Amino acid sequence: MVVEIKGFRGEDVKDKKSYMEIHWVPGVNNRGGYGRWAFADFGEMFRIESEFEKRVESEFNKMIEGAAVSGLVAQVHGDPNSKTLC
Repeated sequence: MVVEIKGFRGEDVKDKKSYMEIHWVPGVNNRGGYGRWAFADFGEMFRIESEFEKRVESEFNKMIEGAAVSGLVAQVHGDPNSKTLC
């Protein structure tokens, strides 16, 4: 996960966040071979810990759901290399 912690939110920070979420993270994830990536930015110093924990849990759940769907698709299409998820 790429994490950015910023106090001041200028236009450059908004542009970077948009680029990371729309282009960079999906591009790296679709390319494959580098694991699963996500982007999070935090600005409230006293809420970083709780927000970070929620974000990591959310991204982990997305990863697990994606793996489960991929496994089911492989099973439906008769992929002999697919693993049964229990």
